[in-house]
Amino acid sequence: MRKIKLANAQKRDAEVVYGGLSRKPRIVYTLPTGERARNVKVLKASVATQYETLLQAAGSDEALSQALVDGDPELDLNQTGRFIRNSQRILVNAARQPVYKVKVTERIFGPDGELKGEKDKVSRSQNVMAEVPVSWTGKKMPIAQAYNRFIFGRTYQLTHTNGLSFDFLFAMAKDLHEQQALMLVGAGPKGTDPLVFQEEGRPYRAFLEGRVRGEEYLLLMHLSNLELKPLPEGA
Repeated sequence: MRKIKLANAQKRDAEVVYGGLSRKPRIVYTLPTGERARNVKVLKASVATQYETLLQAAGSDEALSQALVDGDPELDLNQTGRFIRNSQRILVNAARQPVYKVKVTERIFGPDGELKGEKDKVSRSQNVMAEVPVSWTGKKMPIAQAYNRFIFGRTYQLTHTNGLSFDFLFAMAKDLHEQQALMLVGAGPKGTDPLVFQEEGRPYRAFLEGRVRGEEYLLLMHLSNLELKPLPEGA
């Protein structure tokens, strides 16, 4: 059960639960025997049959295309199709050899796709259960405007754990529902920092959306790390 320490407009905070929106699949796939089908990971290609390796061996796209016509260099019948279990991710260099000491950097791209800068990756700690709660910023945005401006990659539902936290979240949802707006929330002493949900996790801007029907409420937290910006004139 994942928790977040959240403060409202009156600076009163509470620990509430958040989780993903789960939906039961309407379609169930079965085998001819009636047994339920299951998903498995299958090896698509080995290092020796990847595009980069084949291109390096062929020398050019034209030569590689001809090699694909003449034979099947992209297939490794001893490896392709094998089930993958207990796998681990590794990093490789240009020669596709494992590397052990890696310097991680962050690249910043402009709206036109051009690289604007590069910097060392900053170490981040989770801040949704820090001493300072996640708080309202007071910055509200109409729902339609927010959906046209930001790309929401994740959505969590905030839920109560007792009667007091029900009233706490219900009041938030009702306020946002009546104004038909999203509220930007932030972490840190000033409430302006993006939210980080786990150690070394990705920072997200977070927006609260509330819906109310009678005595029922739905409080959603939309997460975004992408903002849509217009291209410069003449681009």
